[in-house]
This record gives sequence, structure tokens and C-alpha cells, in this order.
Amino acid sequence: MPHSPVSEEKLVGFPARCLSLRQKLRVSKPELAHWLGVGRSYVTVLEKGRQAPSRPVFQLIEKLEAAANLKQLAMHMPQPDTTTAPTEMAGLPPAAIEALDRLAHQEETPAPVAPTVAEKPVIREKNAFALRVAALREKMGVTRPKLAQRLGVSRQYVTKIENGAHASLPVIKLIEKLEADIRNESAAATATVHESTSAATPAPQPAPAPAVAHTPVHSTPAAPAPWTPRIAPLPVLTISAARDLTGPAQAVFAAAEHFAFSVSDPDAFAMRLAGDAMLPQHQDGELAILYPNSLPHTGNRVIARLSDSLGGDVLFRIFSTTDHGHSIVLSSLNPLYPPVTLSRDEIVWIYPVASTVRQMMH
Repeated sequence: MPHSPVSEEKLVGFPARCLSLRQKLRVSKPELAHWLGVGRSYVTVLEKGRQAPSRPVFQLIEKLEAAANLKQLAMHMPQPDTTTAPTEMAGLPPAAIEALDRLAHQEETPAPVAPTVAEKPVIREKNAFALRVAALREKMGVTRPKLAQRLGVSRQYVTKIENGAHASLPVIKLIEKLEADIRNESAAATATVHESTSAATPAPQPAPAPAVAHTPVHSTPAAPAPWTPRIAPLPVLTISAARDLTGPAQAVFAAAEHFAFSVSDPDAFAMRLAGDAMLPQHQDGELAILYPNSLPHTGNRVIARLSDSLGGDVLFRIFSTTDHGHSIVLSSLNPLYPPVTLSRDEIVWIYPVASTVRQMMH
């Protein structure tokens, strides 16, 4: 039997209540979604006010609010009254009740002390790496979005690193490689200057004999050679592993297996598909070959990683655009999944699928 909708009067200010509850409980969106029995993206939709909650979800959130308020009230009472707590908390998931207990415990614990002498070198090292990234960007003469593009990450990720956040090991390796490239270029430029300044002024040469007039030859840089197909062992990622991927260079570190295939993109990698959004044409276990150095066009199959604010999901969909290219539409072949319209800032990366391979194994 379908549940009756929640009245509009009760929904006034609900997005702010939902966000305030999660902050009060000190839990992430995935944790709250697990307690409510919904998807991660559903909590994001509720907090942004894009959709009204169902009655069961609304009632469960009200129980969480009541339980959290009781916990906070009890912490300020000389002798906490626990007789009414079980009634208000009835029906809550065990994990939610444990979080409420942690809330009380954290409020009672003293404030953390200042970092010890042993911890300070770690903080200095983190800040030193942040300064290195900022100095590298200055030497390269690029903005944060440009550096993010070189690293295969979002511009927000570069900002966090320069503000002192820890970087992943693949990003650290890429930063070190860029620093080495800058040093090599500087050394080569210094060697060229030495050669030009150390050469003495040449002695006067006799006037050359008149030469036959000829057409001057202009040297032009050779055009870059196009990518040529090659057989390569492609890293194969699972959908869950792709959630942590910030650029194609990290695929080799996250691969659980490899698959030999003929590709023309030097950064190509494969992903093992899961889910029913693209049925009946694509099935679980099928391999999608991704070309990170190509731009998707309308009608292409793509794999996109959504921003953390939308749950960080990895979607296999059909690509198109709207609003004069400012928004991206991801459509499914399965009619049970409606199209999703996103701004470009809501997508961490999106790569076209060059081909799919269905492995027939028994």
C-alpha cells in the first residue's frame, strides 16, 4: 500500500533540518543514507531541497532528531533520565544508536591537546609539499585548473593540496615527475647559455665568392605523429575502484587485472561494467575500453564519475548536451532509469567508450 505524502507544512525548512541532523550526528552522507535505507545521492537531493522525502524516510529522520536532542539534553543534566530514551529511539538502526552514543562520548571528552614534538615534523612535511605544488605551478606559469588537467584531477583537488591536504601517491609521483622535467629544462637552458657565451668572437673570414642565387629553405616543425594502433595490456578497473580515480595515469595503480587489446589512445584503460542501466545491449561483466584523450560527442557511450557532492557514483550512460553545451545529459537504454542532467562542475571526469568486449567464459 503506497504511503501518503508528507504535508507541505511539515516540509518547511526540511533541507536545513536534514543537513543539521547529519552535522549533529557527525556522520557522512553515505552513513546517513545507509540508516535511512536509501542511496547516497538521495540524501544529497534531500539536503538541496530538490525532492520531498517519502513518509517513512521523514518519520525516521524525525526519530533521529528526537533521539539526538535527548542525548544532548541528557549530557547537561546532573542525573540523566534514561526512562524515555528507549521509546523515542525505538525503530532506529543499531548503527544510528551507536553514533548517538559516540556523540555523547565525544562531547564529554576533553579538547585535543596541541601537537606533540613527534607530530610536528608530519605537519611541516605536509605544508612543505603544499609549497612545492604552488612553486611548481608558478614555474610552469599555469593556473590551478591547468595544473589539475595535467595531473588528471579536479581543480578543487589542487586547491586542497595547496591548502595543506594530503595528496594520493599517484599524484605525488606525477608532481615529482613535473618537478624533474622543470629541472631538466632549466639545466638544458643553462648549458645552451654557457655554449653561446663561451664561444669566442670568430676571426674575420674572407669574403665568400658570389654564390648562385637560391631559394631560402625554411625549417618547419614536424607535425605530431598520429596515434597508431598497438596491442597493449590495458589495466582493468572495477566500478568501485573507478570511484577513487582522478585521472587516467592512476588506472594502473587501481587495476585488479589486465586485458590485451588493440588501442590507439596511449592512456587507454578498461572497466568491467556492472548494473542494469544499459540493458539489454550491455550486461554485467562486459569490458568497456575507455579513451581518456578523446572528447565525447552526442550519442557516444561514456563513463562518468560524478562529484562527491552527488555521491561520487560512476555511471555508464549515453552522452548528449543541452543549454548550448553548458549542461551534460546522461541517458540510459533501460527505461527504468530517467535521464540525468548535470553541470560540468558536477562531473569529475568523463571518458568516451571506444568499444566494448563481452567475454564468453564458462
